[in-house]
Amino acid sequence: MKPVVLIITLCCTMCLSGCWDNKNLQDLLYATAIGVDYKNKMYEVYIQTVSFGNVAKSETGGGVNGPQVYVGKGRGKSLALALGDIYNTVQRRIYWSHVRTYLFTENAIQSGGDDYFDNLKRYREFRYTPWIFGTKGSIEEIFKTPSFFQMSPITNLLGQPEENYLQRSFIKPLLAQEYQINLNEPGETAKVPTLTIDTTAWQSEKKTEEKLKINGVFVVRKNGFQGWMANSQLSGLRWMEKETTRSPIEIKPAIISLEYPKSKITVTEKDGKTVFNIEVNVTGNIVELLDSHPSEQELQKEAEEQIIKEIRATFEEGLRIEADLYNFRNVMFKKKMKNWQDIELTSSSLNQINVHVYIQHTGELKKM
Repeated sequence: MKPVVLIITLCCTMCLSGCWDNKNLQDLLYATAIGVDYKNKMYEVYIQTVSFGNVAKSETGGGVNGPQVYVGKGRGKSLALALGDIYNTVQRRIYWSHVRTYLFTENAIQSGGDDYFDNLKRYREFRYTPWIFGTKGSIEEIFKTPSFFQMSPITNLLGQPEENYLQRSFIKPLLAQEYQINLNEPGETAKVPTLTIDTTAWQSEKKTEEKLKINGVFVVRKNGFQGWMANSQLSGLRWMEKETTRSPIEIKPAIISLEYPKSKITVTEKDGKTVFNIEVNVTGNIVELLDSHPSEQELQKEAEEQIIKEIRATFEEGLRIEADLYNFRNVMFKKKMKNWQDIELTSSSLNQINVHVYIQHTGELKKM
């Protein structure tokens, strides 16, 4: 019986599949970011690819030469044709399942809005989980901007914006799926963070280093592009985001770090007009005292006044481009107000702003 069993075993073994199509990681071509521009009625698509052969080393700062970055470009009358144009020159199969970021120029946002995702979601490798950014600059230059210490490009602001946001919460990073939700929800406004390249903040031993920076947002709603707003116009936006993890505020007596604001918007009638009230509760701690004798009540009061000023200023800056930054129309829609689309928003539409700041601790070590 032993020879028979042996023969049967060998025959079964020959039927087993092996790793005949196994490919080494360094031989694969992964797209990590997709950029879209629109010029002269033609779409220009850029893809960023990273050599993953060095990523494991470079993520810990141990890469000798760092990962290689290639930026490919294709053109076409549609997004699909532009992506297909890239296949003409690519040397290997492109894997799209690792795309971490979508980047759009102002022209692309204006011409396409949310139509791009109709194309991307039809191919099984694309996801809604990547981050979405805009830019007023060059997609190629942003894709080629290096990270620190020859680390992988996917560790910079383009690929991992949440790391920076945890330390300084100003403009909230936006996922592609959140962008779609914003545009499909009645009365919602999408705020797409925009990237630029800073050439002055960092230097290496030999030269000035280029680093990415969020400098504002593209404001987009379902029926079209509304405009671009700079960081200086958006200081009040952070107090309306519950994800705000840590954001400093400067007042005369001190600098206070505030976190996790809880905001609530209510709509009511006043003198025959529809108006909105905002209530914000936020906690924090003192980072630096600029005045040696302020009381805790004084600090809280000044911080509250500063936040009120920022919230109102940002709302009014949005009105300049007819933008509803705080989604007041969505509040009216949820209240089932029949004329929610027809009510004109003016500076007087924002009625009361009530802010409550609670300082948890001063940050000062107690003397023994």
